[in-house]
Amino acid sequence: MEAITIVLNGVPVSGFPGTSILDLARESGVYIPTLCYDENLVSVGACRLCLVEDERNGALLASCVAPISPGMVIKTNSPRVVEHRKKILKLLLASHPDTCLVCDKGNRCHLRKLAAEMGIGLVEYQKIPQPDVIEELNPFIERDLSKCVMCGKCIRADQELVVEGAIDYMNRGTAVRPATLNDVPLEKSECTFCGTCVAVCPTGAIMEKNRTYTGTAMTTVTTVCPYCGCGCTVLLGIKDGKIIYTRPAPTSPVNRGTLCARGSYGLDFVHSPDRLKSPLIKVDGRFKETTWEEALSVVADRFMQIKKADGADALGVFGASKCTNEENYLLQRFTRSVLGTNNIDNGSRLYNAASRVGLGTTLGYTGTTGSLETLERSSVIFVIGADPEISAPAISFAIKRAVKFKGAQLIVIDPRRTPLTQFAALWLRPRPGTDIALLNGLAKLIIDEKRMDEEYVTRMTDNFAAWAKSLSNYTLARVEDLTGIRVKDLQAAARLLAGAEEGSIVYGNGITQQPESAGAVIAIANLAMLTGNAGRRGGIFALERENNAHGACDMGALPDFLPGYQDLSDVQARKRLEERWHCSLSSRPGLTAMEMIQAAEAGVVKGMFIIGENPMVAFPQPSRVKEALSKLEFIVVADMFLTEMAGLASVVLPAASFAEKEGTFTNFAGIIQRVQKALEPVGISLPDSEIIMRLARASGSPMPFSSLQQVREEIERIVPFYHPAAAAHARTGDPDLSDVDDTMPGNRRLYHGLFPRGFGRFVPVEYTPIIDEKTNGHRFTLMVGSSRYRFGADGRSSRSARLKQFSPGDYLEISAVDAGGLGVNGVSRVKVVSAHGELLTYLKINDSLPRGLLYMPLSYSGGVYELFPAVLSAGTKAPALKTCAVRLERITEDGEAK
Repeated sequence: MEAITIVLNGVPVSGFPGTSILDLARESGVYIPTLCYDENLVSVGACRLCLVEDERNGALLASCVAPISPGMVIKTNSPRVVEHRKKILKLLLASHPDTCLVCDKGNRCHLRKLAAEMGIGLVEYQKIPQPDVIEELNPFIERDLSKCVMCGKCIRADQELVVEGAIDYMNRGTAVRPATLNDVPLEKSECTFCGTCVAVCPTGAIMEKNRTYTGTAMTTVTTVCPYCGCGCTVLLGIKDGKIIYTRPAPTSPVNRGTLCARGSYGLDFVHSPDRLKSPLIKVDGRFKETTWEEALSVVADRFMQIKKADGADALGVFGASKCTNEENYLLQRFTRSVLGTNNIDNGSRLYNAASRVGLGTTLGYTGTTGSLETLERSSVIFVIGADPEISAPAISFAIKRAVKFKGAQLIVIDPRRTPLTQFAALWLRPRPGTDIALLNGLAKLIIDEKRMDEEYVTRMTDNFAAWAKSLSNYTLARVEDLTGIRVKDLQAAARLLAGAEEGSIVYGNGITQQPESAGAVIAIANLAMLTGNAGRRGGIFALERENNAHGACDMGALPDFLPGYQDLSDVQARKRLEERWHCSLSSRPGLTAMEMIQAAEAGVVKGMFIIGENPMVAFPQPSRVKEALSKLEFIVVADMFLTEMAGLASVVLPAASFAEKEGTFTNFAGIIQRVQKALEPVGISLPDSEIIMRLARASGSPMPFSSLQQVREEIERIVPFYHPAAAAHARTGDPDLSDVDDTMPGNRRLYHGLFPRGFGRFVPVEYTPIIDEKTNGHRFTLMVGSSRYRFGADGRSSRSARLKQFSPGDYLEISAVDAGGLGVNGVSRVKVVSAHGELLTYLKINDSLPRGLLYMPLSYSGGVYELFPAVLSAGTKAPALKTCAVRLERITEDGEAK
């Protein structure tokens, strides 16, 4: 492609065909004012403030939509251009209220900034009345369209980035304005309150509502959202030690200027009055405040006493998928070198152990293989067992953009109607728990029809023949019988995926939390390799629930692996660490999270150290977990809040929030991102890294680190696939671990190219029917999943005022047909009973649910996991927490169940 040269303000500059004048000017460091331009949106030239003059013919051009052409002589600041810009700006100001002194937009108002730049004060034009404030009942967003300049950025962001379609232009001429369908309030529209429109609005027309702290931020800190595994980059506006606002980073390769409701409005838990401010020691059944010195001395003494009396394996440690890489690394080092045990695990065991086992067995890599750019350019996207619109919104946005703007074909496999199904070319609704049969059936069909990628399979994989033979029983007729999916739909799905030039497979907890979860992941990997979509092109996208689930496991917060998934049985790996840590390491695998609970129940484990996890809510059978942990002699909990778990502890250590510490997170796609400190810790709370290092010192085994940079350097030396960061840091001098191959400083992907061991392996896996528990009236299948406005065990989102207000309590979704059969309605209270427990909740009618299927969000402290058994899978040592058989009992007005 040959470059085009133009003259810009007297200087020759060159750009590629299709480049706009504005983009070339910005690349050349020439400023042109704009109101409607956004680098993530398609330019439309709505505001006309970016006018420039072509001296060849005197034409005034909107530079954001005018492409460069040979011979152009452009002036960006000629008297004629300045005059026209001022007239345009004055017309905008004439229809804008004079409320700058009381407008919350303050110094962030782009209109006000441009007026100051152009020296415009009072406007001589007659004022044009505009619509009043729109009444909204939601706690997130308020609209004052009297301040709207019709730049269209809110509409374009909604339709181009989030692809929701909640707002569009309404009316014509001077009456035109952005509005919802039928002009209903936002809470009654398709709006998901992601906050993207608020972030792009240049004036105060769309503003954040019910902010706890107001004013203009004095500093802005770039960091990472602490909620889901997407790892979105956020900008925190800080004033007087408070977070004034949260905005998406426009240049982030993860979220591209978007966030979800949790990221935009759910970070106020940092300022919750429930935050722990000082260490607590339980005396005579009640907590009393104490100093760090006393608390850590008590903890160190008791741990060493238990170790001496009952052995190191009488101690157990829970790491946290919410904590940074550095904190998890320090914690596993403390566990192994100071406590002397491998009894360490983290909460991601419950939802990503299947990916470690399944992908590790087939691909040799334990996580996502593709980049987000790969996902968005895929011609076919296959989503199974995942609802990314709720659990990983940034991924959903990318999928919807691929479908709407790039012609991707979407296949959604889910028994429930999810937000993505309306974008799907094909929606398959298998019976719960039949994913392996479905995946094997699709693979057999592709082989039988000779649609597989033979070159890829021959050159890049092994064990194909044995695997293909194992599929002989998965005929179309049998798969239809097992899954309930029609043959023609199975054929359509197989042909779409096999025919894709580049295909991606996205899966989530619907796969990883079923009884045969590792087998389902293996079946996904087999299908990806069969179609050539694992490594060379396309990819497998294993969604993670927590922000640093990937990193916690990479750092070795696991009972059977050292940092970097180095096996405990590897003598050389242990020797290297023993020399560095100056200790002797056990080669005996430790206990997993649930096994530690069971060992506590049996009296084998006597003491536990739990950082940032709440197993009394997040684990199956919470009442049994509480009973088991109550038998421990000594419990230490480090957390931000006095959670249910912390209330049971002997010592509670106050931990800093994500906004009060430094470190790195590794998101689900293997992107390492810098977490930057924005606030001082509340009270005398400390980052978990500091707590661990102080505890090691109190235990008589100080760690040789004076900064987190030194911890990172040790990680880079010990964890093989984190090592390139050291080289990149040496090359660039960038403190943000930049890899020169990536697009945004501060980010680096761990996985590039093909298989780490040189080839992929096809692994046979058989479908095993779920044991039918639908006896004693348990005729419904309950499915649990994520909530849009709450998160995880709800420790943080329940302390976000606006999230809690908008989604105040738990509920159970049921189809209208099933509700009618039970004689209940959308306000009925019911008892949900399984073979393992029961709970009370309210019903919500969902007409899209198939008969016999119920759905309940898990992100409330209502005890939905009380309904699930604590039975561990042999391969993953994790419980199945996605579906179970239940019955419903209607609660009468006098409180009786019928």
